[in-house]
Amino acid sequence: MTDDRFFQRAGPFPLGELARHIGAETDNRSSADFMVRDVAALESAQAGDISVFSDAKFAPAFARTGASVVITDHKLSAHEHNGTWLLFAPNPRLAFAQIGHLFYPPDKLTEGVQPHTPVHPTATVGAGTQVSSGAVIGAHAKIGNRCSIGSNVVIGHGVVLGDDCVIGANCVINYALIGARVTLAPNVTIGSAGFSFVPSGKGLLRVPQLGRVIIEDDVEFGANCAIDRGAIGDTVIGQGTMFDNLVHIAHNVKIGHHCLIAGQVGIAGSTVIGPFVMMGGQVGVSDHLTVGAGARLAAKAGVTRDVAAGETVGGYPAVPVREWHRQTIALKKLAAHKKEKE
Repeated sequence: MTDDRFFQRAGPFPLGELARHIGAETDNRSSADFMVRDVAALESAQAGDISVFSDAKFAPAFARTGASVVITDHKLSAHEHNGTWLLFAPNPRLAFAQIGHLFYPPDKLTEGVQPHTPVHPTATVGAGTQVSSGAVIGAHAKIGNRCSIGSNVVIGHGVVLGDDCVIGANCVINYALIGARVTLAPNVTIGSAGFSFVPSGKGLLRVPQLGRVIIEDDVEFGANCAIDRGAIGDTVIGQGTMFDNLVHIAHNVKIGHHCLIAGQVGIAGSTVIGPFVMMGGQVGVSDHLTVGAGARLAAKAGVTRDVAAGETVGGYPAVPVREWHRQTIALKKLAAHKKEKE
């Protein structure tokens, strides 16, 4: 279920209306008058929610979901499930995105030039906190004690910031719950929309991004990092993790505690990083992977498969580091032999 501090939900909507909106076929058991209250992931859905099953690898979650309604197709519906009502759509992922936009339409514009209010009257700023010139703190935000808020920082509505945080100039924070003693160097963006689109008859439709960013205590970000909020569910950064400059973390990524992530690393959506992982500069990690605790990823490694706990990998595609070194030596010898022949 979405966080009401950040998202205003429309509805509820009758199931029959949702089916017509996406051109879906209902199963024989569902009630067109049933009121659907929200969209949710299979794993977290509750009674009254609608979810989506569009990939067989999520069959275990489909089998035990608490959703009242699941959008899927006829082929995938053959997987075991607990009797939840089904909507059949040719492209379940597109249909779910369309319903997401119905529940969460864009915010309405307020015409005209808004009055300059650096700290909204409903915001809370803790004792000993410094708010520098040009900073804006939105409605219902909660800023802890002894924080430093730099010049031209924008903190969106509902954001929570713990005690003793340092927020550098020009940072933008939205849809985020942030712990104590967190440091952001200048120009960090927290809570922007994830890069998620689905093809439709009218081009690419953005998948609604309805999650948050959760940052635990003692995390540090270098300059120009970008941390996307979750699509459904949260992006989570564990305690004591350190980021160099120019790191991008995509939506729904989970990073464990006390990781070290060097400059220009990019981690794609829904990947899970265990604790005490080290990533060298320019590492790229593909989506929906798991990197185990204590793993080490050499600089410029391109990770396209799961990495076991304690494993060290390098190269592209990333392989165990000794194998990578053997490949490098073999390639060097091959190049030298070719040069000698020439």
